[in-house]
Amino acid sequence: MRIGDLEREAARARLVEAYAAGQIDAPELESRAEAVWGAARAAELAAVVDDLGEQDPAPSAETDRRFVRDLLVFLICGAIAVVAWHVTGRGFFWPVWVLVYTGLPLLRGWCG
Repeated sequence: MRIGDLEREAARARLVEAYAAGQIDAPELESRAEAVWGAARAAELAAVVDDLGEQDPAPSAETDRRFVRDLLVFLICGAIAVVAWHVTGRGFFWPVWVLVYTGLPLLRGWCG
């Protein structure tokens, strides 16, 4: 099966990650990168990167952005609810429900 530039770029990124992790050295990175860009078929590409093993499941940028978004929602909505509670004469601390509801997505990192 023939491959395109997207597959080559993914293989190149895997090589760079392996270099950063100390699995390969600079000359090997260069020679493997040349082989990646010269590969025309999936089997040729697999021969270059298959011995590097699986990638570490590191948090992605999307996961980081989601956490920051959820944290901002929690802080902003919580602050607005507490100010509204304070301005309206206090009483039962109903903002706890806002804090619980907006805080649940923050537990995603610890629970799953």
